[in-house]
Amino acid sequence: MRSRTVIIAAVFGLLAAACSPGEDAAETTTTSEPATTTTEAPPAPEAVELSYALQAGASYTYEVDMDQSINLTTTGDAAALSGEEGGEEFPENMSIQVKGTSVFTHDISDGPEPGTFEVHITGDFSDLEFTGTIDGEPVDEAEIPDLGTLEPVDVTIIVDENGNPIQSDEFGDFDLFGALGGSESRSFLDPSAFGANSGAGQFVGPPFGDEPVTVGDSWSETIEVPFLPDSDPIVTQIDSEVVGTDTVEGNEVFVIETTSTTSAFEFDLAELLIGFMLAFIPDDATDEERAEADLIAEQMKFAFGFDETNVEMTTWFDAEAGLSRMAEVDLGLNMIFDIAMPDEETGEVIEFALSMDLDQSIVYRLIEASSA
Repeated sequence: MRSRTVIIAAVFGLLAAACSPGEDAAETTTTSEPATTTTEAPPAPEAVELSYALQAGASYTYEVDMDQSINLTTTGDAAALSGEEGGEEFPENMSIQVKGTSVFTHDISDGPEPGTFEVHITGDFSDLEFTGTIDGEPVDEAEIPDLGTLEPVDVTIIVDENGNPIQSDEFGDFDLFGALGGSESRSFLDPSAFGANSGAGQFVGPPFGDEPVTVGDSWSETIEVPFLPDSDPIVTQIDSEVVGTDTVEGNEVFVIETTSTTSAFEFDLAELLIGFMLAFIPDDATDEERAEADLIAEQMKFAFGFDETNVEMTTWFDAEAGLSRMAEVDLGLNMIFDIAMPDEETGEVIEFALSMDLDQSIVYRLIEASSA
């Protein structure tokens, strides 16, 4: 079972209120009209242009609560992922809930261009609570130390003062095979490796526009992230609205609701891999060897994708201080793999399929902020 804990650790590799007014009826038995009262809504605060008070040397510390539910099903031979037998064992079925609280630090430095900033995010969930089943068996308390050893978060993102993400060269040089094979920095089961950041290593708060806003105002942002050369980008539509005001630890804040919708995405690397494989067939290969290679090429597939993904976020933003004092983020994600690859030793095609549903809630609470 220990080998399963490594895989599970890789997997754990990112709000509304309503009221109704009452009615007062006249207490007389005559036919007079019911008495009515009206209450004027309090005036909206003065519109202000929202931005983050980012400056090199500043640091923000957030207490972060994570609550994840993961449902995973697999079929076939996981050796298809690496082409080698004896690799990590995948459970056939897993239904598990993970909860934990940790502290994450956001250190600010100057970005590569004027008006941009690097946000270095560090933290880890070293103490997690696991419940659920793996292949029908309850999670054993004795396995919790191994299960809870997640890779620490250590990422640097680039944003402008409005919180808009700036694409870096690092993403442009994205190591696809490293991500799919489980590199040290990104696991192939980590949704953040594919542009759907579900982990705690994200900027806290929505991107802002350039116009002053107050309660009732809204704005939108569209982000396109290239994934592979000559492929359609991953498109995310971000819609935000100031829905009210509140007080957080004595600080007046805007309450901002944000919906982030990332387009469904899928790709199949089979054609690329087939071309790579056929390029190594020697010129003196026999007709039988070429026919065998062609047969493998016909059966090969390496499909990956996820459904349209929606993230709901509520942010309690302090406009005067230029920071998010609290945020709640809810994510739902469905991801699939469908792979057929030749075994390195036998040449026979082995198949593996994986489907994962992830529901996650993360709550951020600012506990310390220091300026440069």
